[in-house]
Amino acid sequence: MTGTLRSTLELEPTALATRQIGGWLAASLASLDQAVAAAVLPRAELAVHEACMNVIEHGGLPDGSSIDLALELGPTTLVVRLSDRGEPFDPSTAALLPAEPLRERGYGLTIIRSLVTEVSYRRVGAINELELRMDIGGDDAQH
Repeated sequence: MTGTLRSTLELEPTALATRQIGGWLAASLASLDQAVAAAVLPRAELAVHEACMNVIEHGGLPDGSSIDLALELGPTTLVVRLSDRGEPFDPSTAALLPAEPLRERGYGLTIIRSLVTEVSYRRVGAINELELRMDIGGDDAQH
């Protein structure tokens, strides 16, 4: 793969709409070596799904809002940015939850952080922007 591939997806903020994430990511990663894509896709899909579900469940989105996803796939990095008009939230202030004691909920950010190389957040005006960055290997891993 050479250059940078860009793709976008606009999601209705519902759990059902998040089913679109897997197909969108798979199509976006199709230019990667098959083995690299097979290794990256499940991690990316789970991380993006968890981030979207956090927005849906905790974001306090105004009526008519969407979750906007923007993907950039370069030779060594996959970046997915989620944008929404919900309440401000800074994931850097959320503690990593330990495995014990077991809890039913609250592991979303812990899961995301375990799957990606870097998570960053910024608030731009009334918009939250969450960036998920994954290192996917060098050019020699992708043909």
